[in-house]
Amino acid sequence: MRTLDIASTSDALREGLRLLAREAAEVGAAEEIRTFYEGGPAPLPDGVAEPGPEELAAVDEMQW
Repeated sequence: MRTLDIASTSDALREGLRLLAREAAEVGAAEEIRTFYEGGPAPLPDGVAEPGPEELAAVDEMQW
């Protein structure tokens, strides 16, 4: 509650439910994409190159 500067327990619960619903929607969308592409990767947009091993390694090392 302190980190998000939320004053009341009910506001904290409301925010938690909002975030949970958002995550559930993202998981559902990802599952729909996997189903549509039958488990294969989705195609990249035109003009976007496949990332190389160096780029993937750099992303793996990132910290949030």
